Amino acid sequence: MTRSTDAALEAAAVAASLDAYAARIVGGELVGTYHRLACARHLRDRARERTADFPYYFDGGRAARFFRFASRLRHYKGEWAGRLITLEPHQEFRLGSVFGWRHVDTGLRRFRTAFNELPRKNGKSLEAAVVALYVTFFDQEPGAEGYVIATKRDQAKIVWNDSKRLVLSSDLHAKIRVLAANLHREEFAQKLEPLGADKDSTDGLNPHLIVVDEFHAQKTRGLIDVMETATGARRQPFNFQITTAGTNPVSPCGDQHDYACKVLNQVLVDETFFAFIAHAEPDDNPFLEATWRKANPNFGVSVKPDDLRALATKAAHMPAAEAAFKQKRLNIWVHATTPWLSLAGWRRGQSAWSVAELAGAPCTIGIDLSSKIDLTAVVALFPPLADKWTRWRVLVWCLTPVETLLERERRDRAPYSVWRDRGFLHTNPGNRIDQDVVLGYVRQLAGTYEIRQVGIDPWNAGNLVKDLTSGEDDEVVLPTVVEVPQNFHQLSAPSKEIEADVLDGLVDAGGHPLMEWCVSNAVVQTDNKENIYPAKKQSRGRIDPVVALVIARRVADLDPLLPAEDPDLLVA
Repeated sequence: MTRSTDAALEAAAVAASLDAYAARIVGGELVGTYHRLACARHLRDRARERTADFPYYFDGGRAARFFRFASRLRHYKGEWAGRLITLEPHQEFRLGSVFGWRHVDTGLRRFRTAFNELPRKNGKSLEAAVVALYVTFFDQEPGAEGYVIATKRDQAKIVWNDSKRLVLSSDLHAKIRVLAANLHREEFAQKLEPLGADKDSTDGLNPHLIVVDEFHAQKTRGLIDVMETATGARRQPFNFQITTAGTNPVSPCGDQHDYACKVLNQVLVDETFFAFIAHAEPDDNPFLEATWRKANPNFGVSVKPDDLRALATKAAHMPAAEAAFKQKRLNIWVHATTPWLSLAGWRRGQSAWSVAELAGAPCTIGIDLSSKIDLTAVVALFPPLADKWTRWRVLVWCLTPVETLLERERRDRAPYSVWRDRGFLHTNPGNRIDQDVVLGYVRQLAGTYEIRQVGIDPWNAGNLVKDLTSGEDDEVVLPTVVEVPQNFHQLSAPSKEIEADVLDGLVDAGGHPLMEWCVSNAVVQTDNKENIYPAKKQSRGRIDPVVALVIARRVADLDPLLPAEDPDLLVA
């Protein structure tokens, strides 16, 4: 058998192994939601590789090359000291995905960022050390610079020290020179160093590899942004991020966690971003062994059942210990805000329909105006009509200034320009919202549909309320404009109605992708009487059309000619 035949068989075996792992997880093995979604993504991608819409393919040979490299290294501490490293199935899946997926034209890596969020003791640091050595010194990148970064240089040296020990305990020491805080290979001008956010300057860096250790501890994105923007000269820079869950969802890692969830949920598309999160669900019983297994893919290997049992016993008697146990050992964001609306229920309600079907139908309008530069939303809400449709239909129109579009696309990590090009987002010239454009659109709706009432938040409304109710010549005059401030009294009842209808799959926006993104972002503010309303400051991203939808539902409840539920759901 020739060497090429051996290589082909090895590549096929690796590909089959990753596919089998993903199929087993998707098929029902006890894991967290996002662990399962990562595997489902792999299987979807395998089904569409090398297509016009997906110019990537899985190269089992590239993954096998990394596996062979890892298998030459030895553990240097603990019960496995001196043994060759053997990757566990979840590690083969994640690292095989990272190194195996390639672009059809260039053969370069598909994934530029890999976000790995797992509980403690699941081998993240050692794994990151292996990746750091491989990408820095064996990625065919002359002059490669690899950096392990953390909030403090001492923290960054944890993974870097693992890399150093791996070099010293293997035959790599013949190629890689080890200094106090530098690993380098002189013949190719390659180096691997630890770097902390406390370093005075990062001038002149040209990273090929960035390893972010304990991402949840990063207070700001300063160092990460500097390092990412410095990779421009590299062909296939790689950002490998490892972390456990954090406690602050409004943080760099909280943002990255949220972004990863949206990619895995297919709310956002980013083909260059790999995401894997091993976790228990927030409502799982934290004291059951089944929950521990679910959250820890290395359960029974590096994660010891007796250790978890002792920690769980302590957590059962100490609230502070319980929070730490959930965060560090079950990978649950203990202070994270829970998404308000059911994404599954929202998707269940979506169907394909034509705007022409709505002509002449009764509706209410909700308007949520941004301050000046963000999203302004107008939502037309059409109640169920027994002889035509059985769900609430939602016509969504969003507006934003064109001059700030790309900057906010970067800031919000949302594909605004794609949505604009596909007609799901509209722009007006300049750098602020033009309320005359909003007025024109609402008048256009009034000429097409039977608008019963218009609801508008008076905040930032300016002259729009007056303009909406004053027509000249043959212009359309709207029947009623109702001011709906964003507070518990006005919005709790319609918010609860929307929540229940979304859960039951009874709200249909025709699959509008921007609206789905906003639905996935929304969280609510709650008072001590269990009243709720959508809270922009607490939400993970823009929710303007969701607020407009709630306002439209509020004024629908005020109209006796439209079907409505209990008009006052406020808790006494």
